[in-house]
Amino acid sequence: MINKNSTSLIILVLILILQVSELQAVDQNISDTSSVTVNSISNHSEEHTLPEAFMVIPFVMLLLMIATGPLFYRHFWEKHYPKIAILLGLITVGYYLLVLHDTHTPLHTLDEYISFIALLGSLFVASGGILIKIDRKSTPMLNAVLLFLGAVIANIIGTTGASMLLIRPFLKINKNRIKPYHIIFFIFIVSNIGGALTPIGDPPLFLGFLKGVGFFWVIEHVWYIWLPTVLAVILIFYIIDFRNMPKVGDEKSYTGKIEFKGFKSVIFLCVIILSVFIDPAVVDWVPGFDPIPIGIREIIMLSIIFIAYKSAPPEILVANEFDFEPIKEVAYL
Repeated sequence: MINKNSTSLIILVLILILQVSELQAVDQNISDTSSVTVNSISNHSEEHTLPEAFMVIPFVMLLLMIATGPLFYRHFWEKHYPKIAILLGLITVGYYLLVLHDTHTPLHTLDEYISFIALLGSLFVASGGILIKIDRKSTPMLNAVLLFLGAVIANIIGTTGASMLLIRPFLKINKNRIKPYHIIFFIFIVSNIGGALTPIGDPPLFLGFLKGVGFFWVIEHVWYIWLPTVLAVILIFYIIDFRNMPKVGDEKSYTGKIEFKGFKSVIFLCVIILSVFIDPAVVDWVPGFDPIPIGIREIIMLSIIFIAYKSAPPEILVANEFDFEPIKEVAYL
C-alpha cells in the first residue's frame, strides 16, 4: 500500500528531478538561437566579472545534501533544510555584492526565480484541484498509454502539472503490484523527457524562454528526437511490465469507468498557459515594471495559486492528499 508520506515523497522527488535534470538544455537552447540574441547575451555578460570557480561549492553542497539528507539524516534535513538553503544562497549573493560589486546579476536572477516559482507553483496548485479516477484492471498496455498521455500532457501543463495529475491514478491502478520500476519509468517519461518540447513543459526551458529563446524553437528542432525517444522508453517499460504481470488473474470486477472532477481547475490551467505569453519581450503592449522583479504574468500566476486553492473542492484536495510541502521545498532549494 502507498501511504500519504510515501506519496508526498514521490511527488517531491518528481518535482526535484524535473528541475535539476535539464538545466543544460537551457544553455543549449540559448546558444542555438538567433545571433542577435546570442550576441546580446554575450555582450551583457562581459559587463560583469565572472565569479571564481570555487563559488560552485555552495551549489555542489546543496545538491549533495538534497541527495543524502532524506536518506542519512532525515530528521535534521526536514527541520533545517530551509535554513541551509538560505545560508548557502546568501553566501553566493554576498560574494556577488561584496566581492564582485555586481548588483545586476542577483536582481536579474531574482526576477527569473520569481517567474520560475510562479509558473511552477500555479501549475502545481491548479493540477491539485483535478481528480482522475480510473476503475480498470492494471495491464502493461494501460500503463503504457497512461505514460504516453502523460508525456504529451507534460508539454501543455508542464511536467509538474502532469506528474501531479497522473501520479495518483497511476499508483492506484497498480496498487496491488506496484514495483520500483513503475515509479522510475514514470519519472523518466512524464516528469522528465516528456516535457522536453515546450517552455511550459519544463521550467528550465521556461528560463530559456525568458532569456529570449523562441517558444516554439524547441518543438521545431526536437520533436523528431522526442517522439522515438519516448516511444523507445515506453517500449522498454512495456516489456518489463509484461514480464512482471502476476501469474494469477485479478478476480476483482472493474466497471471500466473513468471519472474526471475539477473542470474549474482546467480553466485555471488554461489561464496559466496563456499568461506565459504576457511578456514585454513577446507582446509589445505589455508594460514592464522594472526594476520591480515581477510583471503582469507573475501577478496572474501568483493570484491563481490563491484562487485555485481556495476554490478547489475539499473532497478533491483530500483525495489527492494535497499539501504545499513539495512546492515549498522546491522553492527553498
